[in-house]
Amino acid sequence: MEDVTEVYGSTGVAYADLLRGSSILTYSSTGYGYAVEKAETTRGWTFTMFEEMFNSGYPAEFQHFTQVIAQGVSPRVTAEDGRAVLEILFAGYEAAGAGRRVHLPFAPPAGKKPVDLWLERRSV
Repeated sequence: MEDVTEVYGSTGVAYADLLRGSSILTYSSTGYGYAVEKAETTRGWTFTMFEEMFNSGYPAEFQHFTQVIAQGVSPRVTAEDGRAVLEILFAGYEAAGAGRRVHLPFAPPAGKKPVDLWLERRSV
């Protein structure tokens, strides 16, 4: 299935593939208004965001965060969930650096960042 739109103009072209991305591949020889946050220029090839607030702004997460703070709603993701994710990240970096499987639970050395586990092992 394809959901592609191509628009050609006198100073540029835009390709939108709505199934494969959240931006429109755009070429403009003269530049145009706004493409995406932090884009320095719109001349040449750019990726123009559509529905930027939805795609990059995480409105549902902000709404839930506000409810947690303002209304005392229980967070959907707990501190324990965050700790489990960090444990998995640390174990993944350890496994990548050591070139072997690492089993959970995993306790990283104190004071180490995940990337330290990868870089230190790779340099040995």
